[in-house]
Amino acid sequence: MTSINDSQLRIVPLGGVGEVGKNCTLIEYDGEFVLVDIGVKFPDEEMLGIDLIIPDLSYVRENKYKFRGILITHGHEDHIGAIPYALAQLELDEVPIYGSSLALGLVRAKLEEHPGTEQKARWHTMTGGERVRLGKMEVEFIPVDHSIPDAFSLAIHTPLGIVLHTGDWKFAGLPPSSFERYRELGEEGILALLPDCVRVESPGRTLPESIVGDALESLIRDAPARIIISTFASNVNRVARAIEAAQKYGRVCALVGRSMEKNIPIARGLGYLEYPDTALVTAQAAQRMPPEKVVLILTGSQGEPTAALARMAAGTHRMVTPLPGDTVVMSASPIPGNEKLVGRIIDNLMRNGATVIYPRVLPEIHVSGHAAYDEHLELLELVRPRYVLPLHGEYRMMVKCREAAVSRGVPFENVFLTEVGQGVAITSQGGRKDGRIRSGAVFVDGLTVGEVNQVVLRDRRRLASDGLVIISVTLDAQTGLTVNETCVLTTGLPVSLSKDGENNLQEQSRDIVQKAIEQAEAGHQGGAVPRPLSELIKQNVGSYILRSTGLRPLIIPILTEI
Repeated sequence: MTSINDSQLRIVPLGGVGEVGKNCTLIEYDGEFVLVDIGVKFPDEEMLGIDLIIPDLSYVRENKYKFRGILITHGHEDHIGAIPYALAQLELDEVPIYGSSLALGLVRAKLEEHPGTEQKARWHTMTGGERVRLGKMEVEFIPVDHSIPDAFSLAIHTPLGIVLHTGDWKFAGLPPSSFERYRELGEEGILALLPDCVRVESPGRTLPESIVGDALESLIRDAPARIIISTFASNVNRVARAIEAAQKYGRVCALVGRSMEKNIPIARGLGYLEYPDTALVTAQAAQRMPPEKVVLILTGSQGEPTAALARMAAGTHRMVTPLPGDTVVMSASPIPGNEKLVGRIIDNLMRNGATVIYPRVLPEIHVSGHAAYDEHLELLELVRPRYVLPLHGEYRMMVKCREAAVSRGVPFENVFLTEVGQGVAITSQGGRKDGRIRSGAVFVDGLTVGEVNQVVLRDRRRLASDGLVIISVTLDAQTGLTVNETCVLTTGLPVSLSKDGENNLQEQSRDIVQKAIEQAEAGHQGGAVPRPLSELIKQNVGSYILRSTGLRPLIIPILTEI
């Protein structure tokens, strides 16, 4: 039997470090592990065609006999969005999933879109203060305040000590019982603190959600025409307050956007918000009503090009069109990396005559669900951890979190800034950075998962930035001569490349192809090792275009012998 002195605790981020999103942490003790959250990350503009980015769970699949379950801190996409893909890829008949009724309800809805996954899930609804034993670990669910109901911190009790995973948290709105429980855990002794640090750069403390509700009510009351509110579909409390205010001032609401239309009825069915059936109408019905009687609640606060708000702003939404006089409220701050997308939508809305209210011009319309710097200091004083592993943040945020920890007495060497796949091992003798496991990012592209790699993305970027050239050559199989005129098709390139403007790209390329054929034939006759004709065509045409334009298009020769 393994003694405590021989046991090892490993903590391995599979996402959510050095980045915002894709949160997933593997916690392993004495040959058994759990996963805390499995979230998605949304692609940046350079990831052409990619819908989602999810964690690489190869290690979990290869070590499935050690797996004991998925622990959900809360129901946001960056914490639950990849669970359907995980269930589809993990070669397991049963996957235990533990979380609040809301988080599990949102995951269930996702699994309906992934046939064959729902029967694998074994649902375990957890409430605040409840514990569950998973092998040699016991997990305690502690309620915290966040921008979605029923968010949890997790105290994972092991024979070596307690690991406190904060989940996404802030102190404003924290139940007094949870504050006291943090204090008790600190007195028991926290071995490792895993704090969400995405807002640690902000000084002071994060404000309570009630401020946003008051601001939304004022805007709904005073808007002269239609008011449009864009926020996260999982921000149930904020949507509930908007519906309540709309009723109070004689308006009806319409939910627009796939996730909004799905999540809010789920939350209502589970008892997280209440409203009469008459409070909501369809988007089509709202279009026929006087603008001053309507509130639209839309997805797309992060500028996602396919979400309802972006399509409405561009005039491409089939049910909701922009109207002069609209008041649009962006009740969210851009996630790092989304600033340009959000700015573009604001510009488009203003071009259509809308008044746009966003956090920079009215800070009260959004408060974060994440703790600011002073709250981190207070948490550290409460729980007094031996080790700290910052999670859920870009590298600069993790550094700032380390600064806070060191200022409260945690030795510098006991704060580990890890990377995706790089673990931390803790034994009775101490803690250290461990080796890496297979990990990284998996791209979801339409119906394919993991089929698109960096090579494919590179080709897509070349197509988008430098264009495409397809060269079709038909050759006589006996003589090696061209049978008919070489066909050159281009896209994304200027037609005229010569300085005098007389010869265009197609004409020049045909001449270059003919010379390449002669060069290849000369190589054969001279006894030298011949270079493939397709390679010569790509090189010679590519060199010409690069000299003429500075572009490096993707060149595809198609050779046919008859």
